[in-house]
Amino acid sequence: MCGLWFALAACGGGGGFPDAPESDSAGPTGTFSVTWSVVDQNSQPISCDTVSAQAMTVLAHNLAIEGGSTQIFSCNTGMGMSQGLAPGDYEMNFELSSGMFGALGMAAKQAPVAITANANLELAPVTFQVEAHGGIALKLATGKPNCDAVSAGGAGITAMTITLNHNSDLTCEPITLSISDGVTQPGGMYTINCTTPMTRVCIEENQTITAMGVPSDSYTIRVKGYVGANLCYLNADSIQVPPLNKLLLGTLNLGQQTQTPGC
Repeated sequence: MCGLWFALAACGGGGGFPDAPESDSAGPTGTFSVTWSVVDQNSQPISCDTVSAQAMTVLAHNLAIEGGSTQIFSCNTGMGMSQGLAPGDYEMNFELSSGMFGALGMAAKQAPVAITANANLELAPVTFQVEAHGGIALKLATGKPNCDAVSAGGAGITAMTITLNHNSDLTCEPITLSISDGVTQPGGMYTINCTTPMTRVCIEENQTITAMGVPSDSYTIRVKGYVGANLCYLNADSIQVPPLNKLLLGTLNLGQQTQTPGC
């Protein structure tokens, strides 16, 4: 399987209360516990992985003093308990974030929240609503002109198919792609059908494959390149379609040849 060339920010560590700050008080402390969920733009439940959410952060601000204590949870746990906080009245702010895509959303703050010594306070459940759609803008590259004849130094590809499957359950995502016109190759529309993929003419490296309104998730995209009737080039790259209508830019590497006779 060939790698996918993307420039993405480094992912964060995910956090969790074992890594949270030490108690902010030398005397008796109290704690809070919290549960949270993530929903999409239609208020339907989604997983943290769907929108690449890694951390749920609580900024606990003691209203009697400046500053605050940052408590970080791994999003997938859905619940957790803080480390010790000095007793007092607090304002609690909540943020959902991704190491790949940054801040995803805020939840309603809770205040005043009374933390008492030697006790745990259960906060009201927290809900994050995230726009769970994004876009893609991809190019295909074999390391030489995709569609030029082999005798002219090209890959010799004459036809291609494209499929897109969710990594979570392997279901197909039947989106329609827009393919830009190239210098030598025509553009057009391409509707994904993973059961019976539609065959279209070769897509050159200077053409862009785009789609908007794609459900956010981790996918495997498979592109097959045929030379005549022979399957000669293929890939199976994992991509993460971003939330918040953000656009994923990248190049799919079709450099892997199948070694099929006739290629």
